[in-house]
Amino acid sequence: MLWEMYQYRAINNASSKASIAETKATTTSNNLRLLEDKLDSLALTCQALWEILRERTKLTEEDLIAKVSEIDLRDGKEDGRMGNAGIPCPRCKRTLSRRHDNCMYCGEEVGKSHLFQQ
Repeated sequence: MLWEMYQYRAINNASSKASIAETKATTTSNNLRLLEDKLDSLALTCQALWEILRERTKLTEEDLIAKVSEIDLRDGKEDGRMGNAGIPCPRCKRTLSRRHDNCMYCGEEVGKSHLFQQ
């Protein structure tokens, strides 16, 4: 009888954990779908903006590629990302995350280095 109670409890625990894992997997799948939709929308918008810019100026794809490479290397790594390498605070010189507009140590306003910085 004791063994049966133990088994019943173990089965219930496993069932509960499986249900939680299924919920997490569904949530993750939905989040991934939303991110893919956002990525597709951003890619479409970037392509449209590039085509408008190219049509109205004398810029070439080589110009665009060079600028992308320049921006990519600003953090010291060519990795296809804008990067969030720390920057020194102008007042206290401590290294700060680029995600903050103010120094978390002295409160100095640091601002963002580019418009699309996260």
